[in-house]
Amino acid sequence: MKYFKSATIFLILFTILMGGDRIAIVTKVIGKVQYIRGNGSGQSLKKGHIIESGDILKTDKGGFVALLFIDDKTALKVKENSEIIIEGKRSARAIAKEINLNGGTIRAQVNKQKKGDFIVRTSVSVASVKGTDFWLISNDAGDSLIGLEGIVEFSNLISGQFIDITSGKSGISTSDGSVQTFKTDPKTIPEDPSDTDSGTQKLEIEFKNATGKKKTLIIEYN
Repeated sequence: MKYFKSATIFLILFTILMGGDRIAIVTKVIGKVQYIRGNGSGQSLKKGHIIESGDILKTDKGGFVALLFIDDKTALKVKENSEIIIEGKRSARAIAKEINLNGGTIRAQVNKQKKGDFIVRTSVSVASVKGTDFWLISNDAGDSLIGLEGIVEFSNLISGQFIDITSGKSGISTSDGSVQTFKTDPKTIPEDPSDTDSGTQKLEIEFKNATGKKKTLIIEYN
């Protein structure tokens, strides 16, 4: 086993996990969370699991999962009764990320990206960001976006209309093509279970080296 405790841990991760479709790592799981890869069946998701492009994540009632993308520490958090498909296109030093939200609630804390390198899609809307923090809730009535930091371009796929959502603002995009923005009611902001995490966290990652030998990497981070 190897231990690391430094600001360079994600450079280490990117180096170790580069290649193939590996794009993110699970940092927290609460309750029942499953992932589906390819044509496989649902399997239990655990802390330290490596997410690959195309993976489907599903949270049951009371479930929650948080993950970090290995290129830039962008965080994605998925609340209960949600389903997402995570896609990532890798370049030499970055991952262009696309999240398909099939229903439920997610929070994205996005570090600085090139335009178009972090996108969230639903059946009704698209949220495109460069660097920001926001919640997106999708259900049968449409999509609601709550801006916490930065700017999100929130567009409706039916009408093509779009609005910019900034900190303290919310937006609604519906299946009839309408979009609107208004001041956020703090009571509508979902609770983030990972906000209570404090102190040093430990993450154990199992991987195979170039010879196929299984290794365990233990990372301590704040």
